[in-house]
Amino acid sequence: MGVLVALVVIVALQNSQQIRVDVLFVTVDAPLIVTLLVAVAIGALIGYVAPVLRHRRRDERQAAGPKQT
Repeated sequence: MGVLVALVVIVALQNSQQIRVDVLFVTVDAPLIVTLLVAVAIGALIGYVAPVLRHRRRDERQAAGPKQT
């Protein structure tokens, strides 16, 4: 995990130029470093939340018991 964080920081620091980002109806001029870090943060959040929600739903289904038909 620490190596991944170090790699992300190194890549981000080497990419400091300004870029234009178009997201839906919004256009933002931002440093590439900020854009990369935001993308990594969103990916990490999705990677954490998706399994948590999946396990919660599975646990709720198991607690409800088998369905009667």
